[in-house]
Amino acid sequence: MHPRLLIILSLVALLSGCASSPAPTATPSAPATERVVVRPVTAGGLPAAGFTATDDTTVTLDCGTTALDARPSPVAVDDNILICSPSSAFTVACWPGPTPGFAACYRDPWSTEVVRLPTTAELPASVAFAEARPLGLLLGDGERCLIRSGGVWNDLDQHPGWYGTYSCSDDRALWAGSGDGIDRTAPRWTVNIAPISGTEPVRTQEVVTAYYVGTAGG
Repeated sequence: MHPRLLIILSLVALLSGCASSPAPTATPSAPATERVVVRPVTAGGLPAAGFTATDDTTVTLDCGTTALDARPSPVAVDDNILICSPSSAFTVACWPGPTPGFAACYRDPWSTEVVRLPTTAELPASVAFAEARPLGLLLGDGERCLIRSGGVWNDLDQHPGWYGTYSCSDDRALWAGSGDGIDRTAPRWTVNIAPISGTEPVRTQEVVTAYYVGTAGG
């Protein structure tokens, strides 16, 4: 066989083999973290449709008295939602109640319960932060986490300068070196999680859903 013909046939065989090879498939990326705004209370302080209210008179809240000392809720996307003290009451999202001297507070994005508590004064007006932090997070392994509301927490052995920002199921916590510890640089957010005792290594976990609060219409 002529040498030139042999070269041509070899090239055809090589190209045919390349064409028959399957193209590499891209690994699908995880969907972006879903952001949900829960709207449990109306502007008039009443439970929204699908929510119920209970009374708790065991503690009296301090929510500020004027717009100057008002404390906007860090988890709210709308104005006139406050965080109240004491921190032990976990009243991180409160609206003026329909009755003067009472607040309607929401604590758990997986609950339909609104709690009415007495206050030291009528709730002042407030302006929401430009960027709210989630009230609750649903993680990729199914764990649920709620934003920290004060209190004294342990140090993290692996990172002594870090602090806890969310408490989670199974006695775990989210830990941060700055801010709230939620990495938002990718569409699918991630967090650092470790036991609330701070004695075990940190692991990274994806955030499936982030829950915020807002005021219901009507």
